[in-house]
Amino acid sequence: MKETFGQYIRSLREQRGLTQRALSQAVGFRSLAHLSDIESGKRNPAKDTFAKFAKALGVTVNDLECRDTRGPIEAAKVLFGRKPEMVGAFLTIIEAAHKMDAEELVSRVKMVRLETGGSDAAPKGRIESTPAARPVKPPEKEKREQPEAPKPLPQPTLF
Repeated sequence: MKETFGQYIRSLREQRGLTQRALSQAVGFRSLAHLSDIESGKRNPAKDTFAKFAKALGVTVNDLECRDTRGPIEAAKVLFGRKPEMVGAFLTIIEAAHKMDAEELVSRVKMVRLETGGSDAAPKGRIESTPAARPVKPPEKEKREQPEAPKPLPQPTLF
């Protein structure tokens, strides 16, 4: 499983032999607790600190941004707020994604987009409003034959 942003920061810091105090000072944090919260996943760093982290840890800003999940999570929250019915659809996708790698999931989404006439290239930073799956046709109701109405009984003749 891929490291979280905080785990990645901790891993880089330890590989470079930096203490939390040294990295906190390099980034400009006033307390060790701030960095500790980031490394443990309790907090996210401000976007403007990415360049400071990158410089102190010897990586690119892009390398850090690739591990920042806030954009997709916020986009999903907005979508779910507008279309609550999408929550179930996303949970189904997440369940399926556990059984495959990222490349296979992206490949399947691209294939469905092409089949449904959707665009293959999603704009960065937002979730498309086009359907990600084929429209589901409701099952047809079973046609049952109506029983014939009972035939009237012959009227007895009295004479």
